[in-house]
Amino acid sequence: MTRNTIQKEIILTALCQMRNHPTAAMVYEEVHREHPSISRSTVYRVLGQMAEDGTILHLGLAGSDARFDGNTFQHGHVRCRLCGRVADIPAVAIADPDDTAGFTLEEYAVEYRGICPDCRVSANDTV
Repeated sequence: MTRNTIQKEIILTALCQMRNHPTAAMVYEEVHREHPSISRSTVYRVLGQMAEDGTILHLGLAGSDARFDGNTFQHGHVRCRLCGRVADIPAVAIADPDDTAGFTLEEYAVEYRGICPDCRVSANDTV
């Protein structure tokens, strides 16, 4: 096993254990705790490579730093507009539009936004 493969395994394990759709910086902090010799640039590069080859998902959520998800099964995401928390939700079928403006559609991403349970409770406590 090469060093790069070991690093990929460490980074993937950390990402999957986090389960909070972390940013690359969050993954680096987690990896760095146990493996201080793995550099920030390595974590960012490996996350990018794994997202490109489909090992993980790259979530380009509007108005947010890129986040990553170790769960590659078909599902959606919801983001709290107050704290930024991201959670998995079941996927729903979406039909292709009748008019694609000449584009050949390859993929789509649906982002739901709302208020998470913790923020909703906090908001109710301040009223």
